[in-house]
Amino acid sequence: MTAIGYVWVGPLEHSSQFQRDLLNKRGVETIFEDISANVSTPIRTELTSALDRINPGDTLVVWRLDRLGSTSANVLSLLELLGRKGVGVLSIAEKMDTSGDAGEALLTIISAFNELERCLIRERTMVGVYAARARGRIGGRPRALSPTNVERVLMLKDQGATVREISQQLGTSRATVYRALEQVGPGAVDEADTEDRPTLTVRFSPPTDALAHGES
Repeated sequence: MTAIGYVWVGPLEHSSQFQRDLLNKRGVETIFEDISANVSTPIRTELTSALDRINPGDTLVVWRLDRLGSTSANVLSLLELLGRKGVGVLSIAEKMDTSGDAGEALLTIISAFNELERCLIRERTMVGVYAARARGRIGGRPRALSPTNVERVLMLKDQGATVREISQQLGTSRATVYRALEQVGPGAVDEADTEDRPTLTVRFSPPTDALAHGES
């Protein structure tokens, strides 16, 4: 059993030392840290690295739950995912420990709220999903994310996040997110996402005056 620490420093915060001190007092030696200078794109590249490192039986330790995501839905989905993987989450400020005695009951409540949110989103996006399925599956290269982070991609997508938002949350490229979604099968990528997908632009140079007049 290993305690893995995660620190996220927001744009209005000056240093990570306060969070690191709290984690060190809890006996955490391995700490991953993200520093975000932009409120609208709270990139958490090192959180993705921490999830690649963590194993069943380990505990992810944070100062507050908001370190784990920019929205409540993101945080709850991550707690649910880690719970299924047998990974506990300890939040010092909220005094919450999903690996403790009450952890299983707490995860059941979290899972119920997540399922409710997913059901509501499915209702609002059903038309788009059917349209995507009609287009068929698109092949891609093997995924570059770990199984845990691929599941995280799917949960965020199921909650209504766009590919751009998911790539920002995981600190990875949109192409990597697309590959993870496409491996699931038809319907994983909807209309809104395909409009945002990078495309190849080919430019042709205009003909010279000589060629335009048929001169050799």
